[in-house]
Amino acid sequence: MRARVSFWGVVGMLIICMSIALSVPRITRAHCDILAGPVVMDAKKALEKSDVTPVLKWVKKEHEGEIKVAFKKTLKVRKQSKEAKELADMYFFETLVRLHRAGEGAPYT
Repeated sequence: MRARVSFWGVVGMLIICMSIALSVPRITRAHCDILAGPVVMDAKKALEKSDVTPVLKWVKKEHEGEIKVAFKKTLKVRKQSKEAKELADMYFFETLVRLHRAGEGAPYT
């Protein structure tokens, strides 16, 4: 025996499902937030060449000074050891992405 489903019952369920789906907050990740994204890829090139210029396009003018300071610190620290290099690079990547996102008016989470 087949159950009979009313049209309005289906519509009601769809409305409930849509309401739940739309009310759940979503955290989206922009392409610049990932290590394989264009911001970090440019940062890696900049570190390899010891030239901060390629990454300045990713931040507003008001943040360039902070990026330049972080870049100099990173270059200095990364010479100490493999572990120091990894940590310094990650510090620079995070600083750059954070300021890039701030320039977009987006949170860095």
